[in-house]
Amino acid sequence: MHVDVINSRDILLRLRSNWEAVYHADPEAQFYMSWTWIAGWFEKLGCQWIVLAAKADASSTDYVGFFPLQLRTDWSRDGKFHNELRTGGGYFAGYTGFICDPRFERDVILAFASHTRRLNWAKLHLENIFASPERLALFLNEFPSPDYITEKIKRPDDGDGIDHDIYVCVNLPSDWDAFLYERLDAKARRNARAALRQAEDGEYRITTPTTETIKDDIEALLKFWELQWAAKLAARYNPKLPYGMMNNFRNMLRCCFADNALFLPILWQGDNRIGIQASLIDWKNRTLLSLLNGRDLNVKRPPPGFVLHLHCVRWGIQNGFAVYDLQTGDFPYKYDFGGIERRVECLRVSTRDRRNPRGALEPLSVPVVFERAQRMQQQGRLDDATKACRQILDIDPDHADASRLLKELDANRRAVPADLAAAKGYHQRGQVVEAENVYRAILDAEPKHADAMYLLGVALLQQRRFEAAEHQLKLAIGLQPNVAMLHYNRGLALQQLGRHEEALTSFDSAIALKPDYDLALVQRNSILKTAPHIGINRSL
Repeated sequence: MHVDVINSRDILLRLRSNWEAVYHADPEAQFYMSWTWIAGWFEKLGCQWIVLAAKADASSTDYVGFFPLQLRTDWSRDGKFHNELRTGGGYFAGYTGFICDPRFERDVILAFASHTRRLNWAKLHLENIFASPERLALFLNEFPSPDYITEKIKRPDDGDGIDHDIYVCVNLPSDWDAFLYERLDAKARRNARAALRQAEDGEYRITTPTTETIKDDIEALLKFWELQWAAKLAARYNPKLPYGMMNNFRNMLRCCFADNALFLPILWQGDNRIGIQASLIDWKNRTLLSLLNGRDLNVKRPPPGFVLHLHCVRWGIQNGFAVYDLQTGDFPYKYDFGGIERRVECLRVSTRDRRNPRGALEPLSVPVVFERAQRMQQQGRLDDATKACRQILDIDPDHADASRLLKELDANRRAVPADLAAAKGYHQRGQVVEAENVYRAILDAEPKHADAMYLLGVALLQQRRFEAAEHQLKLAIGLQPNVAMLHYNRGLALQQLGRHEEALTSFDSAIALKPDYDLALVQRNSILKTAPHIGINRSL
């Protein structure tokens, strides 16, 4: 079996008919592996992507399997770039994996595993992996211990007791009355009929988008979603997360609508939208996948979410669908529709030391690393840019641009005065990058210079480079363990990284050294307020 690596959108576009033929032949292929989803996702993806494409031999014209992957290149705490692979479509897709012609299943999967091993990466994220146990075992067995570590990844706990490894779906009977009597109990059946009657009479109505309205309809849905979820997600995870999710939703809903793969009923009260439900249409598997919903939180009757789910179920039955898939999370409302469970997990395969083999970059990521090295130079991060260039030259000694940039960086570094007073002067004037360069020059000459080590950590913290700051401040604490300010600043970095337990320990250390340290006391209390379970755990 021969495997090609495709990383050109033009080539991928030419493979549409081949992809769709494999997709329809594969009994395990589901919507998130369809051409519509993968092509739409990769078009807007903010990182590199590749597709492993398998065919019987190099001379064959058609591929018999596809494995879409995201190639991520990240700056690590050791001051080097490393690579990670993530299944295509994730983290956003409900299900991920690979597709293959079942006649070649074993050979294709083994070829995918073999080629994946040959790529340079530290971690392979199999998020929401959807494959039969036989297929999954065949793939994972090619990553044996002790060279690799395979582990189940626990999903983030939203604090609401919901298990997101549980996916809930509803098997649809052949007619609406059968659904009402076979899937719903008497109370739910009465509520369903009453809600639909109210939603379809008088001042209420349900419509679907047209090409003229789809843009506005999607924006209205996203606005509902933002009002309900954005603040919670921003506070719990990252302020940018909900808006990144909204951009992803916007892009994928438009792609799916264009390919007749989106069902978007809208509940109106007069001239106002009061609820919208987005479901993906999996024509191949006769499945309707509930992706996203939003509603006016001030409207209680008729309940918009309940009405629109019922409308989707009825539409699905009328159009011959077999499953209404409510996807991740065992939310109680899903069982009101007669939901049944299945488990979909997130797995991760890591190299033994969770670093790229031999520290070598994946060659496909070299253009990304060089671009970032140039950006580091522009930001004044000369030391980091130097390390990036050396990583490139380690695997490609003839890379002319990296060689040229490295010479420029060496000349710039020699021009930097290794003087602490000069560094502090830059720092006090707000020239933080210039200060950083001098601190690094001092440490090159005197690696255990305590002041330079600490102040470099502060400079990194001020630039919001929290991982690097935490690492640097930890080194500084190693030299001066009894300085409260060092523990406090490391606590700030840990807090920004979401490592609240460690942050609390750092603030406690600062307070132990300086009991009246008001800033540390404030940050300690803020952690206990936002994550009270940490305080409980520490007291047990």
